[in-house]
Amino acid sequence: MRFGILASMALVLALTASASKAGPIEDRQELMKANGQSAKVLGEMAQGKSPFDAAVVKENGDALAARFEKARSLFVPGTEQGPPETYAKPEVFTDAAGFGAALDQAIQASQAVAAVTDQAQLGAAMGDLGGACKNCHDKYRRPKD
Repeated sequence: MRFGILASMALVLALTASASKAGPIEDRQELMKANGQSAKVLGEMAQGKSPFDAAVVKENGDALAARFEKARSLFVPGTEQGPPETYAKPEVFTDAAGFGAALDQAIQASQAVAAVTDQAQLGAAMGDLGGACKNCHDKYRRPKD
């Protein structure tokens, strides 16, 4: 009896674990949502809506750079279409060099944000980061319907 209960519990845990595993599309969508949250924190600081904190700037800039680097491994062949729905344009997969260059630009801009040490520098660094994000979205992301 005890073995049956343990076996049942193990099966439920295994099914739960496999059901909660996300694939590359879900992973990249979560990654980009996290990037949006970091950008929001940094943007509020740049606009003076929240107090400047160099440690928070560095933490979020470093996190952005790491996530953009991680994104390279999430846009893989076979994930051009969902489910779930993906907003990646086909060019992500057909223009690997251009997409890689766009990620490089975003990484460099994120690293520049991470290096900011005062409020005066943050606005310009965020402008560059926003430009890198826009560049990539314009070329490689289709609008949500």
